[in-house]
Amino acid sequence: MATVAQWDVNNVCNLNCKHCRVSEKNDKEQLSLVQAKMLLAELWYEGVTKLNLSGGEPFLRKDLFEILEYARKFDDIVITTNGTLLNEEVCQKLSEFSNIKLSISLDGMEKTHDEFRRKKGTFKTVINNLVLLKKYNIPYAIKYTLSKETIDDVKDLIKLIAAKGAKEFNIRRVIAVGNANADMLVSNETYKKIIKEIIQECNELSINFKTGDPLLIPIFPEIFGIDLKHDDMNKIYAGCQAGDEIIYIDYKGNVGACSYIPIFADNIKEKSLDDILKNNKLFKDLRDYKEKLKGKCTKCDYKMICGGCRASALALKKSLFEEDPLCLAR
Repeated sequence: MATVAQWDVNNVCNLNCKHCRVSEKNDKEQLSLVQAKMLLAELWYEGVTKLNLSGGEPFLRKDLFEILEYARKFDDIVITTNGTLLNEEVCQKLSEFSNIKLSISLDGMEKTHDEFRRKKGTFKTVINNLVLLKKYNIPYAIKYTLSKETIDDVKDLIKLIAAKGAKEFNIRRVIAVGNANADMLVSNETYKKIIKEIIQECNELSINFKTGDPLLIPIFPEIFGIDLKHDDMNKIYAGCQAGDEIIYIDYKGNVGACSYIPIFADNIKEKSLDDILKNNKLFKDLRDYKEKLKGKCTKCDYKMICGGCRASALALKKSLFEEDPLCLAR
């Protein structure tokens, strides 16, 4: 069962980014604090050890620190934030938690980032707040979304964040959901080329390169600790982990497989999380998704360690089990 859960604690934000998966913002239906605590208790019971708290913008939720206090038993909590609402008071409170790490969005240098986030001044605010995080010794990663609009800045961005003391650079390709669309995607050849350059840049600057993109496993297996020449691919647990290793809960309490897959199984206000995960067809199907793959993914040599991104397959091919049209291995 899942060990990682992403929960959107709210659905409001102070920005309106071009690529945001949340295209409609409101906070009237978010889980109450009591419901939030019940959800956290159920996640703990299910064996979830790692939480990703996202939104919206999590720091706009007034009772966020009450939620964090209740979640102290979890091994790791990552708060995904645009980084603009951090200040001395917030950072001082965060420093009191040993299990919290921030994932801070930066998608280019100043002009690119501000245009991508549709608000002038966001870049300078985030860069200034990195100094605060260093002051209070709060661990963080920089989260970067690769798109046609942001690609030209990426190496300059890595140099800048390295100079500011960042230790981790987490990249994902833009996914065509919410505000985003397929026109924002770079070509596969461009993607492979820039990832190679990014990995080299990160290595030279002693920055840890991270990605959740399963499509990169066959191309750069070494960053995932896989040796394609010697490892038995049937025994490696890798690839898209939506609905199996990872589950997603939206701000209303709807339970799904991934924040980029707009399909939900049920709601925690109607059924227990245990019942949903064990008995709902969505989760049953995704636990064995590699046996249900269609198209070129069916016979691919890398099926067991990749399996394609199910969110991309749904967004671009209209099926969770279709071949991933963004495949890099062919």
